[in-house]
Amino acid sequence: MLATMHGVTGILIKLGVRLVVFTAVFWFAAHKNKKIVLGKRWAAPVIGLVFAILNTALYWLLAPVFNLASLGAIGFAMPLIVNGVLLYGTEQVFGHRKLVGGTGEDGKPKRVPLLQIQGVFAMLWTALFLTLAHGACWVALDYLPSK
Repeated sequence: MLATMHGVTGILIKLGVRLVVFTAVFWFAAHKNKKIVLGKRWAAPVIGLVFAILNTALYWLLAPVFNLASLGAIGFAMPLIVNGVLLYGTEQVFGHRKLVGGTGEDGKPKRVPLLQIQGVFAMLWTALFLTLAHGACWVALDYLPSK
């Protein structure tokens, strides 16, 4: 029972660290690149949480599938590809989810997406930073503790 609780606690700690790291990446990306727009001030932590969950849960499922599909030929680029796919999915979820942002000229509620990434290069730029952050989290949370 204690081993199970320790395992759950470890997963929650890793998820919490990834939440902070990915939130910082989304905030940094939005402030440095005008083609990456966060609709609300509080959007970065929400998006960071969703991306951290996707990254933690789906990364370990998608990476082996892509490695098998490419027969390991693009293994060095696999984290960038998987994080790009996860980023695209995150952008699709939050780019279409509209939240009230005041009223427009017609009196109807003005709707604002939480995350909007305009263009392929902005998507690749963000995916690169997310991949670097993912690598740092992997080294700090998974690789070094096992050594």
